[in-house]
Amino acid sequence: MDKIKSSGFFNHSKNYLLAEFFNKGIVFLTIPIFTYLLSPEDYGVISIYAVTINIFIVLIGLNFHTSVARRYHEDTNDFSEFMGSNIIFLSIFNLCMILFLYFLKDSLASFFAIDNNVFFIAIIVSSLSVFLQVELSYLQTSQQSKKYVTILVIRNILLTLGAIVWIYLLEDNKYLGKIYSELLIMSIIFIFVIRDLIKISKFNFDTKFIKYALAYGIPLIPHTLSGLILLQADRIIINQISGSHETGLYSFAFNVGMIMSIFVTSFNNAWIPIFYKNLKEKAYSQIQSSANKYVKIIFIVTLVLILFSKEIVMIMADEKYYDALKIVPIIILGFTFVYLYTLYANYAFYRKKTGLISLFTFIAASVNIGLNYFFIPKYGYVSAAWTTLFSYFILFILHYINVKFILKENLIKLSSILIQLIILLLFIFTYFNINSESYIVEFGFKMLLISLMSILFFRIEMKNIFNNGQKS
Repeated sequence: MDKIKSSGFFNHSKNYLLAEFFNKGIVFLTIPIFTYLLSPEDYGVISIYAVTINIFIVLIGLNFHTSVARRYHEDTNDFSEFMGSNIIFLSIFNLCMILFLYFLKDSLASFFAIDNNVFFIAIIVSSLSVFLQVELSYLQTSQQSKKYVTILVIRNILLTLGAIVWIYLLEDNKYLGKIYSELLIMSIIFIFVIRDLIKISKFNFDTKFIKYALAYGIPLIPHTLSGLILLQADRIIINQISGSHETGLYSFAFNVGMIMSIFVTSFNNAWIPIFYKNLKEKAYSQIQSSANKYVKIIFIVTLVLILFSKEIVMIMADEKYYDALKIVPIIILGFTFVYLYTLYANYAFYRKKTGLISLFTFIAASVNIGLNYFFIPKYGYVSAAWTTLFSYFILFILHYINVKFILKENLIKLSSILIQLIILLLFIFTYFNINSESYIVEFGFKMLLISLMSILFFRIEMKNIFNNGQKS
């Protein structure tokens, strides 16, 4: 078997990057369409439906897809047998889980506070998605990036167009348009996926391959679930306590706030190779200098998005969603802390000390759940944004403590980050305490704040550029 295709690294990277931008882009571009077609109640139901799928993909799929890459690159000639044995096992396990969950659907649907049929459709879609995960993992590890991207793009286009048309045609319960279209499209995609998986598999069933996959995938389930709970449990709790209307408002605000996550992910991906190279060479001063610059840029992006969050909401949503505007800045700030904690978490990844990463995520998720159950009954969905921000702040502190006192690394100085963070918070506080009825005045004030913080953060760099210009 020819395991590695001849396509170069940069071609694959380009393909994956284009797919990431397309997939994220289609989500943000369709927010105005879905908020126009759907009420906050319908938007809330769809959000809980999506959360249910994300959770049960992990439980039903047993993280099998994570073992595909590892087995593929091992010096063995039994990858086809490995795939065949596990496809058989996954098929049987999925059928058993679907039957088991069917008998529990009433109580589980009640927990998620959604309709029984909606819950069961989510289970079926989860099962179908497990096999798509396996296919995508195989394509990625065998460097078939074009096919990988093609499948993702076609899937997302079909899911989006199918949902829009079906929702438009329905007069009542419009959320069902999204759910029914996804069930239909994922069923069609499943047929093509399972055909591809059969082609690369030899069905000589051997339990040693099952044990291998389970030994690799199951230990990762707590970490994966903790991350999902930290990111999405708030919607379940809001739905349980306050209903689908507030869930819809919160979900919309979260989707808008996730614009910040694009910058966080991009900056972290760019930072990791620089960080690893400098850490290997013990270039600690270079790490400090580069980290400071990246943090400053992230903080400026945070300020820009927060100052213009009202305009973003008004562009992306119908006025029935405007109440969610008040929590968008909080969510944006929460994703800023995601970037800050990854700065320190990367030390643990480099040293392959990942056990505490899972523990910290579990602690933050537990705190998030506890605070949500305490505050949401009193203050509604707004409190969920604050508890999420606080949970990410806890992760930031825990990862810093890990690097400083357990790994004992020559770490990025906390003091420099805190000084810049205080400046950011002061600028945000200043903006929200200035009232003006004139949009021109308000816009000018926003640009002034952004300019002042940019000058304050990069005055040394600007001075050097100015001096070099004079010398030339």
